[in-house]
Amino acid sequence: MAAMYSDRALVIGAGFAGLLAARVLSESYGDVVLVERDTITADAGHRAGIPQAHHPHPLPARGAQALEALFPRIGRELENAGAVRADLGSDFLNHFPAGPAPRDPLGLSVLSVTRVTLDRIIRRRVLRLANVSLVDGVTIEGLLHDRGTVTGVHGRRGDRPFTDYADLVVDTSGRDSKLVSWLAELGVHCPAPRIVNGHLTCASRLYEVNRDLDLGWKNACEITHAPGTRRGGAVSSVDGSRWLVTLFGADGDTAPADDDGFLDHATSLRCQDVAEIVKTATPASAIHRAGHLRNRWNRFHQVPDWPRGLLALGDSVVSLDPVHGHGLTVTALNCADLRTLLRDHDLAGEPLVFQRAVARAARFPWTFAATADLGWSTRKLPLSARLLRWYSSRVIAAIPGNRQVYRAYVRVSQLADHPVTLLRPAVLFRVLAGKTLSGRRPQATAP
Repeated sequence: MAAMYSDRALVIGAGFAGLLAARVLSESYGDVVLVERDTITADAGHRAGIPQAHHPHPLPARGAQALEALFPRIGRELENAGAVRADLGSDFLNHFPAGPAPRDPLGLSVLSVTRVTLDRIIRRRVLRLANVSLVDGVTIEGLLHDRGTVTGVHGRRGDRPFTDYADLVVDTSGRDSKLVSWLAELGVHCPAPRIVNGHLTCASRLYEVNRDLDLGWKNACEITHAPGTRRGGAVSSVDGSRWLVTLFGADGDTAPADDDGFLDHATSLRCQDVAEIVKTATPASAIHRAGHLRNRWNRFHQVPDWPRGLLALGDSVVSLDPVHGHGLTVTALNCADLRTLLRDHDLAGEPLVFQRAVARAARFPWTFAATADLGWSTRKLPLSARLLRWYSSRVIAAIPGNRQVYRAYVRVSQLADHPVTLLRPAVLFRVLAGKTLSGRRPQATAP
């Protein structure tokens, strides 16, 4: 058994991943310090280190369950702060390339919440813990080490050098993590990351709810889908009285950041409810655009000389195309694994035990996102990828008017069920008997 109590852990980054990691580490370490680049006030709003906070952050049921295990009753607290819980069937207006999805209740919900609200409530909970502290305004520039063991970090706080030591360092600094470079400085070289790029951009804007619009839904979405549907959009009910409208462009179709372009893009969608909101509701924010939203997997679990005293989780390891909304859930699952493994392992001495768990948690979300984005690729794909693309397109085509296929698809897309459930006979028959996205029944040829 691992020692139940160690001395000091240091977490790089005080965003969602860092806060969850600190919560877990507080059970096993006497002192946990969060080191953050941004300056954080008690009720910090949008900050430079989390530009994605302007965009949707749905929390599916599986992610919400993992979060609830760390923070009891947090779902209720988030709803009291304005988060909106929506059934993925009856409360969602989902448009697919072949038509709208069925609207029957699925008994599976998603929690729509702004990232600012989510982080603020979690941060408040974490910083109440007696053995957790926050040091902000620090730019980490590298790792301290001694004979194959990471012993701390160094950097700058304002115009002064910053150094801190720890028995365990956890990198949660996200998509912009410099961990690969820091490891190279120690002589530890990582394999090239796996990258799948759908050349996605998104643009988001908050609107005040227009009480005169009786839409009959809480959330709406029109997905992008290769090769024919390069534009998409989504509306999320957030903060109790606002809509978050997000427009997507894939394969080089750039989401607009100006008023006229935003309306034109919304009007071009099949789901005209999105355009109706843009036309009639009052904007409550500027338009914020994000680009370079590719899928990237740093394969840290394959580094044989990975140093002791160092872990990485969340977007620092696997960052996903945000269209599918898996990021928060994957991070929460990483922290659930961290909690479990700390009970039986000295992870400072056996870090690859945890990095392999991170890889396992990423496998299915990665496959889901990468399979969708590989459709935009112009290069010839391996047979396995072509088969996945072929069958996933058939599933998408079969959804309109088919409750059983849609239920199975939603449960997989929300990480509630294993993807193999889409091959169960009742689903497989309906998928293969349906039409393709071209509207034609399939020919008996290999994909």
